[in-house]
Amino acid sequence: MKSDTRHFFELLFGMTEKELRARYKHTFFGFLWIIVNPLLQMFVIGFIFRLFIKEPIRNYYLYLFPGLLIWNFFSLTLTKATPSIVTERALIKKAKFQRSIIPLSILLSNFVHLFLAFLLLFISVIYMGTLSQYWFLQIILSLTLLFVFTVGMSLLTTSLNVRYRDVNFFVQAALILWFYATPIVYSIAIIPRKLIWLWRINPLTSIVQLLQSAFAEAPLPGKAMLLINSALIILVTCLGIYFFNKESKYFDDWL
Repeated sequence: MKSDTRHFFELLFGMTEKELRARYKHTFFGFLWIIVNPLLQMFVIGFIFRLFIKEPIRNYYLYLFPGLLIWNFFSLTLTKATPSIVTERALIKKAKFQRSIIPLSILLSNFVHLFLAFLLLFISVIYMGTLSQYWFLQIILSLTLLFVFTVGMSLLTTSLNVRYRDVNFFVQAALILWFYATPIVYSIAIIPRKLIWLWRINPLTSIVQLLQSAFAEAPLPGKAMLLINSALIILVTCLGIYFFNKESKYFDDWL
């Protein structure tokens, strides 16, 4: 049992390293793209949306940037992880190993990028002096919820996509709508109270709000929002683990 666990993590970290190396192979700027992409998004989206926002948001670019980092991590992980078992069918047929290593290695490599980008953001925020009083707890809670939720969603969509290949196309379409259903470019304060339940069933709402509060002095998520979002994250993660364990027995037959 101990050797199996050790073998699992050795293979997981090995595939994560391979994923990191492959992404920036033959690139001139290398890891600088971690920060360049979200910065470009921040300036372009920030410039456009500030023209339409009726109520100005304080420290808007600092408000926007953490949300974009969160979104890029989540959407890129889900986009790459969902078809990953199908993409790696040759490896699966050749070797016997825990199938969950494939989507989890994608998640871990993206999390490394997210962590490095947040370090650079943190340095900027210290200089500007907008850190909240409980910034450390807010960041830890937000990133923990994000990591757990992304694990659950990745395992769920990956396992379902092996049997139903439409899942990959559905995820790509859903992510476009999901971005605008998450308070990244706007404040949740502008949402009518009768519609707030839609944001409560979006687990990313509290995750983004916690970071916006930590870095840009934005309001914290309400207790009801945080509790409902957290409960949904736990539910999705349990479902993801359950479905992946159940479906992975038949991956060889469906590939």
